[in-house]
Amino acid sequence: MKKIINIFTALIVLVSFSSCYDRTVILDKGLDYFMPKPENVQYVKEDDHVVLTWELPAEIPEEYMRPIDVTIQLVENDIYKDKVTLNSEETTTAGIKNQAPFTLKPDKTYRYIIKLVGKFTIEYQEKGRTNSVTSEGVVIDVK
Repeated sequence: MKKIINIFTALIVLVSFSSCYDRTVILDKGLDYFMPKPENVQYVKEDDHVVLTWELPAEIPEEYMRPIDVTIQLVENDIYKDKVTLNSEETTTAGIKNQAPFTLKPDKTYRYIIKLVGKFTIEYQEKGRTNSVTSEGVVIDVK
């Protein structure tokens, strides 16, 4: 009988503690804003490196400061290797002086993930929330 009482008490404690949090805090992650994805993402292999190109969306929400940042993540042989951030709304990797993340080795496979990152203007920034939003990534497999 004592074992049943202990189990019942533990069950009541478990139920009471599981209802002691504010679900709105958990659900409110500031994700009610969006950043559109880069468009027309392409690549060109030139000798031992790759040049990526993309277009910025025609409509970027007014709550974001200009210029929009572009991040490029490098995945080599299914292992995350590097991340490059471009801060001037560039639409190609052709002008980047350091070609290291874009140099290709013949025995490796490459995937690039291109994302746009917008930072909120002061009037849209909310206290306690992130000041930026990242778009979904566009994935390019270089073959």
